[in-house]
Amino acid sequence: MKTKTKALSAAGAALAGVLIAHWEGMNLVAKHLPFDPPGVITVCGGITNYDWPWLKVGDVYTKAQCDAALSEVGERYAQKVLPCIPGLPTWPPHRQAAIASFVVNLGPGKVCGTSIERDLNVGRVKAACDAMVKYVNANGTFLQGLLNRRTDAMWGERPWCLRED
Repeated sequence: MKTKTKALSAAGAALAGVLIAHWEGMNLVAKHLPFDPPGVITVCGGITNYDWPWLKVGDVYTKAQCDAALSEVGERYAQKVLPCIPGLPTWPPHRQAAIASFVVNLGPGKVCGTSIERDLNVGRVKAACDAMVKYVNANGTFLQGLLNRRTDAMWGERPWCLRED
């Protein structure tokens, strides 16, 4: 049986879970959030019934279960960009986490087939990380929360993407 290549190192997956939880929040009880489409149920700060089809409103999880689940979700979403960014598993854990968080937030189409993919694959890390900042609108509307997610000095995807350690 062929073993699937991991997109994230153990440290990258753990950091992705932390980064995703920071921006998505950590709700331990599954519920429909007002900004989600009808029928979408969310728990653990971003895991939905699309990720877990068995999820029902009112299901309760522990913080430890949510932390583990978010690391797994970061890995699963990072897997979606592994075909277009094969070097991802070899990068510093903070960069892996930043890419995973970005893909969880926006989907692989904002990486694969874009300047982010091209720049990362030829070693133009700064250009790729800087390009993440242009994704701060939803449905044509600027969202300060997305700008914060991309640029915050401590928790931003761009600063984490640029880190070497």
